[in-house]
Amino acid sequence: MSELSGPIGAVLTPLTADLQPDAAKACIYYRKVLDGGCAGLNVMGTSGEAMSFSASQRVAFMTALAQAGLPLSRMMVGTGSVSLGDAILLTRTALELGFAGVLVMPPFFYRGVSEEGLVAFFDRLRTAANIPAARLFLYNFPAMSGTTFTVELVRRLSGVVPIEGYKDSSNDPALQNALHEAFPKLRIFSNSEGELLRAQHEGLAGCISGTVALWPQRAATLWEN
Repeated sequence: MSELSGPIGAVLTPLTADLQPDAAKACIYYRKVLDGGCAGLNVMGTSGEAMSFSASQRVAFMTALAQAGLPLSRMMVGTGSVSLGDAILLTRTALELGFAGVLVMPPFFYRGVSEEGLVAFFDRLRTAANIPAARLFLYNFPAMSGTTFTVELVRRLSGVVPIEGYKDSSNDPALQNALHEAFPKLRIFSNSEGELLRAQHEGLAGCISGTVALWPQRAATLWEN
């Protein structure tokens, strides 16, 4: 898990002419970004438009990436879904294929979900997908999901599922600092390379950002030096 730190590129999903995820083009693109200096990749996240694809398309895409020999120890994959069944399928598949982490957004269509409901969702996800330690990353994106993974909610969730990390797409430094203080071992990522120096100074894990893929070497140099 040590490789999932620093500037991580949230990469796009290339498409074929008939709007299928194009794994062949993706592998060329992803290798180039990794070789260019990205510490790791987040595939099939928001930048990768995961929610625009069916579960079967997402499974096929993940499988093709794994079979192509990409360095999965440097890659996390988005496996969140409105459907618990799809989230279980996607998460189990990603873990069985060997991706270093799964980035999971909470169910997001129906708003006002109780904390009890979210805890139950993640408890069932952990059990059915057999999530081991050091593989689950929470995806905090309240503008899209309607849910904020607050310190208290993370504390409750950690009682039912092993949480390795946290991507904060609300980009709230106060929330990130509060989480870091409450959970010093939690690997917290901001959503912008503009926050890399602050993240490093405050002991956070790095950033997960779409635009990192445009200038991976610059982001890597900033983080390393």
